[in-house]
Amino acid sequence: MKKNINIFILCLLLASCHGDPPIVVTPTNTGSDLNENLINANRTIAQAEETSIDQYVARRKWPMQKLPEGARIWEYEVGAGDEVRYEDSLCVDYSVEAINGKTIYDTVSECFVAGRRQQMIGLDQAVLRLHYGSRARVILPSALAYGIGGDGDRIPQSTILIIDLTIRNNNTTK
Repeated sequence: MKKNINIFILCLLLASCHGDPPIVVTPTNTGSDLNENLINANRTIAQAEETSIDQYVARRKWPMQKLPEGARIWEYEVGAGDEVRYEDSLCVDYSVEAINGKTIYDTVSECFVAGRRQQMIGLDQAVLRLHYGSRARVILPSALAYGIGGDGDRIPQSTILIIDLTIRNNNTTK
């Protein structure tokens, strides 16, 4: 890359020394074209993930609700507690697998404030629709999970996640 830049600068200097007009490089893709291409690529990926999720749910005959944000949720065991509210402190126990069936995490226990998560934003959106004590399955398209980068550890890039979770109060033990 540095060699190409040096050659380009040398050509400009030689052209200017000989009185020739400077070389003008016109890009073939403008910024708006590039943005449009990226938007179309993201749209195609999202549609492919949506189809994969639809097929997965249909094979299992899970009565899932699609949330406006795109996550799917099925509260298969409704808890006896109140509904989780924004900024409630809660704990969840969950397992995670990829849509291809590969187990990613067997059991994770995590406490957080509802509505304040930075990662797996789709999980946060889902718990706000559940009750304390509930057990649920949640399907997160990659954009609502760890996106195109994955988690840098066990979750590969652009992975659709299937989460089986139980919600508990922050001061409830396992």
